[in-house]
Amino acid sequence: MAKKKKSGSQVIQGGINITGNVTIKGGKVAARDNVEKNVTNVQISFAPVYHALEENATVPPNVKKKVEADVKEIEKEVKKGEAAKVSFIQQRLENIEKMAPDIADVMITTLTNPAAGISLAVKKVLEKMQAQRAS
Repeated sequence: MAKKKKSGSQVIQGGINITGNVTIKGGKVAARDNVEKNVTNVQISFAPVYHALEENATVPPNVKKKVEADVKEIEKEVKKGEAAKVSFIQQRLENIEKMAPDIADVMITTLTNPAAGISLAVKKVLEKMQAQRAS
């Protein structure tokens, strides 16, 4: 344990007390709490959108491919954070809205509130399953 040091009327405890020759390669030494953050600007999971797209039986396969391409482009753009082009995202969302309104709903909800996007995707899948069972 490191020695206590007096600073005015305060006693400071902690730090590192290293004696002798020490070599540190490829690491770090922290005298107190070592807090590091490696957070991207945007941590939105698009999994609910891809899941909803995969489970949506009403969207033809060729349309699904186009919608998926737009979703991937939006995902890539959103990861740019503040540098993202809003008009680009809006245009892709409008395309998705025209081709697959249910997927657009999940996408908008996911972008607005990532946790709600998951529940909306599940809700839409369950609604479709219930409709199929009733038929």
